[in-house]
Amino acid sequence: MRFANLFALMLLSGAVVSAQTVSGPSLQISAANRTLSVPASDHAEADPEVAEIHIGFTTYGPTLPVAYKSASDTSNGIVKAMLDAGAQKSEIQSRSQNVSRLNDYEIKAQKGMKFSVQQSWTVSVAPKDAALILDAAIQAGANQSGDINWRMKNSVALDGEAIRRATERAHAMATELAKGMGVALGKPIYATNSVSAGIISPRIMMNAAFKSADSNAPSPLAIEAQRVESTATVQIIYAIE
Repeated sequence: MRFANLFALMLLSGAVVSAQTVSGPSLQISAANRTLSVPASDHAEADPEVAEIHIGFTTYGPTLPVAYKSASDTSNGIVKAMLDAGAQKSEIQSRSQNVSRLNDYEIKAQKGMKFSVQQSWTVSVAPKDAALILDAAIQAGANQSGDINWRMKNSVALDGEAIRRATERAHAMATELAKGMGVALGKPIYATNSVSAGIISPRIMMNAAFKSADSNAPSPLAIEAQRVESTATVQIIYAIE
């Protein structure tokens, strides 16, 4: 959730309106306070400019040196595969890495393996390259991968469009409300807004079942970028004449 700056317009006969919180002003209701308050929400959407892909793996070994050697080979192999597929080194960011001893239940489940090593990255690529980079990483051993976050490079324009639409909706509602009340709508004297980001549909998740070391491995998954959405909510107080 991104909150825009609170602002106030002092436009009615030199009077000052005091804003108490972002959620709404505290106004005294009286005959002298001729105002009309309208909340409204609207949204704007666009195709994403960036796909943030979660890449990760877990390896096991009967001893710590064996597990670590396997993880080192896998780690470097995954990064090389992504770079060879077109990912930029500056856009590959480490998220976590962990070396641990398994408990008795896990040792039994892993058929005698006693240690595990986990590592993960976030890789930012153009949406059109997401499937290719993800496929390259999985073929190299990234057996815990697939979560994708779709976003804009800069959300200012999309947020601004959502705020503009919400503001226009509020003005249209205020105009109709004033007509119904038999008064003339004046200028806005106070406004707040909040903006939240989202996507149009759930994110894609792919698990280790898609990993294949076969030279005849299938083509990358058909991944379609999901549209990015920005929702704005405004509250505007107008003077009435």
